[in-house]
Amino acid sequence: MEEKDTEKTGPHEEEPTDPDFKDPASESPHKLTQKELNDLVHDLELRKVTVELLVSRMKQWKYLDKGVKITLYRYRQRNLEEFLTMEGPVVTCKDVDGLFKALHTNHCSDEWRLFIDSSKISLKAVLLHNENVLPSIPVAHAFRI
Repeated sequence: MEEKDTEKTGPHEEEPTDPDFKDPASESPHKLTQKELNDLVHDLELRKVTVELLVSRMKQWKYLDKGVKITLYRYRQRNLEEFLTMEGPVVTCKDVDGLFKALHTNHCSDEWRLFIDSSKISLKAVLLHNENVLPSIPVAHAFRI
């Protein structure tokens, strides 16, 4: 009985016999659309700087469809600005119910608590979910006061 020389070809060098087999190397990678990228960024809860770096690299590596915008994430807070007011160095939320609606979250005051943190140069106020299931919601901050 004659043995095959597998040193040169290896055991997996033969042509596939399964008609449904698709060679992964022959398929082009999936490129993310703007909507898919937006969903991914939302799910990962990334900061603006981190998002810009990630999206920039993904564009460099050609993982994004044409037309996907990197700078879109610089201004993602614009839809929330109407609920905030700025007086000097102090920014406060003037419409908490509206802010919750814009964030697609129900506002039940029994489920949230106010957390205030301050130092010699800054003040920050956020609403924390009592069960820590939802992310915190900033409602005020001030620097160099």
